[in-house]
Amino acid sequence: MANDNVKLFEPGDLIFKEGEKGDVMYVLLEGAVELKMRLERGETVLKTVDTPNDFFGEMALLDERPRSASAVAVKKTKVLPVDGPTFESMILANGKFALKIIKVLAARIRRSNDQVSDLIETMPKERIARGMTDFAVRHGEPIHEGGIKVNVEAMKGWINTHLGAAQDEIEAAIYRLLKDETIAWAPTSAKTKENLVLPKDFVREFDRRTQA
Repeated sequence: MANDNVKLFEPGDLIFKEGEKGDVMYVLLEGAVELKMRLERGETVLKTVDTPNDFFGEMALLDERPRSASAVAVKKTKVLPVDGPTFESMILANGKFALKIIKVLAARIRRSNDQVSDLIETMPKERIARGMTDFAVRHGEPIHEGGIKVNVEAMKGWINTHLGAAQDEIEAAIYRLLKDETIAWAPTSAKTKENLVLPKDFVREFDRRTQA
């Protein structure tokens, strides 16, 4: 395919939408793309594609069903669309490419099954506690005795976007954790309610990295 088929997207641009019919897949040339799925009163990020020559949107060519997720550019992104006939000829002519497709699909199925299982089987309070810890580890401020300070509003927005949890569920879970004294307001936020502290034990219990 010629280079004039390359498409450019700005941060926040929608590449394709969940539920719409798809007739092309995309090869990432540069940038990054999030694949998002709608959940009740929210959405969850299934995968971030940020490796050059990785691909996404191939399921629409394989099963001819509507898009199962939306694709959104998260930085300046360049992609190469690949239509059905081109995809099929690449599979038939290149055994290494076909094997890569099989391995990627197997890994994505396994990962999607794990995510769906987590969303369905994990109680909302525990799922949100894991999300709080994920956010804290990535974006929080480590403090004394191994705790992490987090901004409440930023954390709520992150959990809503990445886990698909509704705002009222998130607020209810935070309220219960505060009431149980599992977490606490930061000393400087006792009145402003701006920052929370997640204690070391809380982080250890809900950090996914320690639950392999």
